[in-house]
Amino acid sequence: MAAAHLNEKQFWQSIAILIRNYHALNKKIFEVLITEVQKLQLEKLYESNEAELEQQLLQSNDNARTCEDFSKQSYECHFVADSEFDDFVVQLIDGQLKAEPLLKQPGDDSEQAARWARFVLKPKLFSWAQSRPDKNVQKSLRLLDVEMYCELYKKLKQKHAQCLLQYWQTANESTDPLKFIYEDLAIAAYLITLWHCTLSQPTAFADLGCGNGLLVHVLNAEGYKGYGYDVRRRKLWALYPEPTRSHLIEQTVEPNSFRPTYPDIDWLIGNHSDELSPWLPVLASRLKTSFFLLPCCPFELSGAKFQRRNTSISAYQDFMLYAHQLSDLCGFETQQDRLKIPSTKRLSLIGLKQTAKPVLELEFLVQQELQNHRAGSLDNSVKLREKAESVKNCTQVEKSIIESLVQKIFNMLLSNTKTNNGNDVGNKWLLGQQLTMRDIAQGLTKSELTGIKSECGGIKTLLRNKHEVFEFCGDDRIGIRKPKAVADKTGKLLTIKKRPCFFKLHHPQGCPLEDEECSFIH
Repeated sequence: MAAAHLNEKQFWQSIAILIRNYHALNKKIFEVLITEVQKLQLEKLYESNEAELEQQLLQSNDNARTCEDFSKQSYECHFVADSEFDDFVVQLIDGQLKAEPLLKQPGDDSEQAARWARFVLKPKLFSWAQSRPDKNVQKSLRLLDVEMYCELYKKLKQKHAQCLLQYWQTANESTDPLKFIYEDLAIAAYLITLWHCTLSQPTAFADLGCGNGLLVHVLNAEGYKGYGYDVRRRKLWALYPEPTRSHLIEQTVEPNSFRPTYPDIDWLIGNHSDELSPWLPVLASRLKTSFFLLPCCPFELSGAKFQRRNTSISAYQDFMLYAHQLSDLCGFETQQDRLKIPSTKRLSLIGLKQTAKPVLELEFLVQQELQNHRAGSLDNSVKLREKAESVKNCTQVEKSIIESLVQKIFNMLLSNTKTNNGNDVGNKWLLGQQLTMRDIAQGLTKSELTGIKSECGGIKTLLRNKHEVFEFCGDDRIGIRKPKAVADKTGKLLTIKKRPCFFKLHHPQGCPLEDEECSFIH
């Protein structure tokens, strides 16, 4: 299949984007900052600027009706930098995009460079060439001195990452340490740089819904006094040194009655604070503090799941607009920024300056929102997370319900008594058919699904838990798993038989394995 053609305008558009976004191609580079632009004319260097560079690349005259020799319209763009940059040449020849690496030394890996140019550089340039310029795209870290942030982030990683990883291993945490550690280090670097750039260093901060307390610990270790509040103590809390341990408080943050334990708090932080996220600007307004909000899961003030106001955008974008409006109504000059963290939820709201606003007007707004978007109760109460974390992996569902559902789904899969080519099964052990999750759900009654409808993943979690019976076959299809003899090289069984064999009891042909081969009791 021939590659799509690009025109001259598309080509130069991709080059203009490349100049500002080279870090998208080279992960060793954090950000591109254009500090100086020079142009070479008649073998002499002259001062230039970004505007002239952009005009030279993107100039267009739709009314022009002339023929130009494009081969003579060539421009070279050189990055003056060290070996972190890859040298390459990009050309547009007869409408085809060509990208080739330029090896700096004879010993360079030409094969690796060629793969990079083919599978990374060229596809990205092609994508940029066909993209529509969006003037509303928000630049990351726009409120910060990026160079200061970058240096601080590197310093925090070198100083804290290894120690935090050891905490994770000691606590035997099940969550991904690399994601959480580097994400919270990046957030800490962002906050410290923000406070420096806006001259708003806190006397003390309160992280509401602090979770594992990692952000509180890093900020405390960097000399920023603060406290973390959460409804449930985490295993990591006991491993942190002082003063972090004594600054992590196990307490339900009830929005209508919350008052900080310590009077010197002048910054509130909501880092993936879930039900508390929409309350951050309200609480900051009541307590006369600034706030930083990095929301994840969207909720109403009542604690109910967020109801979208604008279906033309994503639920996340809609919630960000809602939270921004709440902040404005609370009297803040609200700023929005995009963080550079390993997460898809990277937009943050910052409330620095607050104008005077009558308390009664704010409280009327809150009550109106609680009334309009209740969490199921008749009054205007707030539904908060329980201290004991509920288990929702189908293991707490009544055993008889589980057995009934497993048997019915098994029979649905087994209902096809023909092989794939339509012949009778004969002596072949029957595997039945494969069904999609949708087919399975449609084959169950509402009453049969009632017992697991509130579980995480629902019917899919149930099937995963019964992996000795069912298997996921790709494309969201489910089939019957053919049992295999589980033995090590010495022939000894790897598992101790504790449960009866499902296939021995329920398959019309029984279990295909001999008694001594099967991992279950025959």
